[in-house]
Amino acid sequence: MITFFSRHGAVSTRLLVLITVCGTAHFAHAQAWHPTRPVALVVGATPGGSLDLTARLLQRIFDQQKLVPTPVVVLNKPGAGQGLAWEYMQDRGNDGHAIALGGPNLASNPILGAHAIGYQNVTTIALLLDDYTALIVRAESPLKSMRDVVERLRKDPGALSIGVGPALGGGAHIGAVVALKAAGVRIPEVRFVVYKSAGEAMIAAIGGEVDVAAGTVANYPPQIASGRIRVIGVTAPRRLGGVMANAPTLREQGIDGIFTTWRSVIGPAGMARAQVAYWETALAAAVQTDEWQKDLARNFWTANFTTGAPARQYVEQQGKLFRELFSELGMTKN
Repeated sequence: MITFFSRHGAVSTRLLVLITVCGTAHFAHAQAWHPTRPVALVVGATPGGSLDLTARLLQRIFDQQKLVPTPVVVLNKPGAGQGLAWEYMQDRGNDGHAIALGGPNLASNPILGAHAIGYQNVTTIALLLDDYTALIVRAESPLKSMRDVVERLRKDPGALSIGVGPALGGGAHIGAVVALKAAGVRIPEVRFVVYKSAGEAMIAAIGGEVDVAAGTVANYPPQIASGRIRVIGVTAPRRLGGVMANAPTLREQGIDGIFTTWRSVIGPAGMARAQVAYWETALAAAVQTDEWQKDLARNFWTANFTTGAPARQYVEQQGKLFRELFSELGMTKN
């Protein structure tokens, strides 16, 4: 079994305790520490993308629900696999007034040489959600399932081309790698074709430029509804809802691999425990709002709020697993 990025049941009773303690939307003012000036929420992506929209959703909830007593300002600092955003956050100081969105790049960047800042150089405040990968083919493809793909690639790892974006080592690439590795395919020999985005890889699959494409699930619902593509496998532990309800998981097809582009909130190294506790509590309240829950459903994300030692241990585990995986692929730089 290969399970990269799974924390089933990690919410436990901690979230329930936090919500009970919060009581009302004005709990923030009762904390031992709280922000006293505007807070920077730094996101390592351009405006309009998935990461940016997540940050702005949190910003809106913090403001509307009065969870934070001062303004929260989203600052976009794209580049170096989000590394420039985390560098900017660190430069703002560790007094609790600068936080950022995090994710798998915290585990992969130092290994791939994309940026020196990784999970060991920041404070993991909370894990927010799981964003799973789907593998798709054009509707007319003779490949009807992941079993068909695996059968071909076990015989000849170079027999099919797989489109990913925006880079090798990114979520789409690693999602496909985890699926194929769990099925016993010789990964270093697989033909991956890199596009600027998962959307471009999907278009290439529809046009017959590549045999298979991989990307996060939210890329595909419109094309599924139009009948232009078919989902042949999802890296989730169980089926998703909505238009994805008919998409089979890898596990259903005898491939025991799970992968998620998890999303987190981080702070600079050296944050005081009182500052971390404040943001844990504010985030615990934010993820319980109707607005947050609706956004999860709209993007086919799975809630998996986790804080404290379990969150830190999970991210540390990811660092070890990424190093093992990238070593096998010959991609390690450090």
